[in-house]
Amino acid sequence: MLDDAARAAYAAAYRPDRETAGGLGSMDEAMRGAQLFEVVVAGAVVVRYALRQDHYENGSEIVIVAAAGGLPGVDLVASLVPTIERQGAIADRMTMRTRRPGLVRKMKKQGWVLDAYCMGKTIK
Repeated sequence: MLDDAARAAYAAAYRPDRETAGGLGSMDEAMRGAQLFEVVVAGAVVVRYALRQDHYENGSEIVIVAAAGGLPGVDLVASLVPTIERQGAIADRMTMRTRRPGLVRKMKKQGWVLDAYCMGKTIK
């Protein structure tokens, strides 16, 4: 269960200009089954992120469901992604979805690759 502060922070990842389910999903649905983490600096939560493990016939995958926060003067992608990857080492792969080109560039610098394109069209 998300408290009000966490709900407000994660809501930023699910704004209409950032969410990746074409408006069909919800934050609560995406967070179901995820483990929630907080990064605390000097007593204040600066980042929250949620990881979910999905199991398949040929292995498992850690999905970065959401991440939100910031710390002035700190590139959180550069500093936090290695930690998240260590947490995900129990799985065979790690994935995330984003609509943010800047985040894609930052993740590529961390060794991530673009696996696929996800295209969508509203039918109704």
